[in-house]
Amino acid sequence: MKVQITGLNNYLARNIAVCLSEEGHEVTCLIRNEKFFYKHVPEKFGITILEGDLFRGALPTGFDQDTHVAFYFNQSPVNEIDIRMEMDLIALQRYIRALKFTACEHLVYVTKLADDNVDTVTEYLGRSGLEYTVVRISNIIGKGSALMNILSSLAKSKLVVLPKEFAVSRCQPIHLLDVCAYLNKIMGDTSTYGKVFDVGGPEIMTYKEAFERYMDIAKLKKKVLALPGLSKPVSFLLGRYIYKFEQDVAAAFNVYMRKDLVAVNNGLNTLYPAVSLASYGASVSDALA
Repeated sequence: MKVQITGLNNYLARNIAVCLSEEGHEVTCLIRNEKFFYKHVPEKFGITILEGDLFRGALPTGFDQDTHVAFYFNQSPVNEIDIRMEMDLIALQRYIRALKFTACEHLVYVTKLADDNVDTVTEYLGRSGLEYTVVRISNIIGKGSALMNILSSLAKSKLVVLPKEFAVSRCQPIHLLDVCAYLNKIMGDTSTYGKVFDVGGPEIMTYKEAFERYMDIAKLKKKVLALPGLSKPVSFLLGRYIYKFEQDVAAAFNVYMRKDLVAVNNGLNTLYPAVSLASYGASVSDALA
């Protein structure tokens, strides 16, 4: 199957491109900077690259006219200012216009489980003329993922001081390869058209429990203090300058710690029972290995 993907600054998008290519699909990726893509993804995977910008200049050209399915990975930080949402909708609109010159019938919009703007996106997709599926992903466990970067950075600190939400907010981490398996099955599946699905792993836990289990697997010991009264700015500064998170990881950390990221619309479990989800322990062990 011929697949078009955009949003390649996104960790998941790059890995999905590789996964689908390894599954035998013909994958074309739209990205602003080819060198950036190849910095993360070796050329050996045989992915076709198109350079283009969904915000500037003419519509991107060069899409394969026989494209069957397209993916759009939302890169906007969750719960950001309105202008970021507007920018994402502009990019999505231009992407769909470019797809109209192909045989594409199915667009899969992938975003974070923390994204509260799904209603706005689905309303727009419903008017796009393309069949669509929206997928919201919980925390991903994989080498280089935001959650793994957060846990490994925390593990390097002698004393871990975090907001009280750390011990209360729940998450549902999922192995990167399980996300790949679900997205591979969704492509062109008419039973997913016009629907929103949440994707999470087989276990629900607090972030404190996730970190403690990570420590057990990594055979480390740390004291964790979850303190009340740590504001968002203070939490961001902790992540950025004490735990040395990259800026995007620090922003993700600030959001993740303060709300439940648990799948609600988890109908993919019923649609694809053959997808056997890896346990949290197995997923972390695999990522660390």
